[in-house]
Amino acid sequence: MKLNKFSIGILFVFLSLQSCSEDDNSVAQPDLNAVAFSADSHVSTSSLPQSILDYITNEYPGLTIHEAEVEDNQNFEITLSNGIELIFNAQGEFLGVDDDNNDFGDIDIEPADLPQNIIEFLNIHYTGIAIEEAELESNGNYEIELENDIELIFDGNGNFLGQARDENDDDQGENEQDIHPDDLPDAILDYIAANYEGYSIIEAEIEEDGSYDVTLNNGVELEFDADGNFLSAEDGNGEDEDEEEND
Repeated sequence: MKLNKFSIGILFVFLSLQSCSEDDNSVAQPDLNAVAFSADSHVSTSSLPQSILDYITNEYPGLTIHEAEVEDNQNFEITLSNGIELIFNAQGEFLGVDDDNNDFGDIDIEPADLPQNIIEFLNIHYTGIAIEEAELESNGNYEIELENDIELIFDGNGNFLGQARDENDDDQGENEQDIHPDDLPDAILDYIAANYEGYSIIEAEIEEDGSYDVTLNNGVELEFDADGNFLSAEDGNGEDEDEEEND
C-alpha cells in the first residue's frame, strides 16, 4: 500500500504521541531502599568522654543512656532512659537540654511546614504512615522519622536521598534492647559489685542471642553470656582489660 504525504504525516504524529506516552509511563521510580548517610552518627557509650559519663552520673542518678550520637557539628547528643536529650560539645562540656527552647543546630519542624515535594513524596510512597518527628539538620538536610521507625533523608530542596543510615550502624546491633540495671541477672550484679565496687551501671543492653552488654560509669564495657557468666571487659579505648593484665 502506498502512503501519501498526508497519511505519512498522520502516522508520524501518532508515533510521536505514542512515544511521549511511553516516556510518561516510564518515569524513574525512587529507590526506597537507598541508603543516605544521616547527619548524626551513633557511638558506643563506652567511647564517650569521661566528663559526659561523670555529668550524667552526678546530675541524673538512676537513669541510663539509651542512645549516644555525634552530630555533624561534632556535638554529642545523649538520650537518657527517660527521653531527655542532653547536648555536650566535642570536649564533653555540657551545653544544655535539647528541647523546645534550645535546638543546638537541629530545628524541629511541624510536618505541615515541610516542603511540599516532601509531603507529596510521603503521601505517595508512605501512604497512611504518620510522621513521628521532622527536623532540619544543621547541614541543611531534612530528616523525617515515621511512626514505623523508618528515617528518611531529603536534601535542602526536598529531593529524596534515602533512608537514614550512619557508618557505625553495623556496630550498633539492630536487635539490642535496653534493660534496666535492676532487671539484670543476679550473677551480673554480683560480679560488678565484687569487681567494680563504687562504680554504677550507665547502660545495659540484652543482645538478640540473650547475652548482655553492660557499660559502667568509668567507661568499662562488660560482656556476659545469657546465663550471666562474665565473658570480657573493654575500657573506653576498646582495649581488652584481661589482655592488659597479662602484658
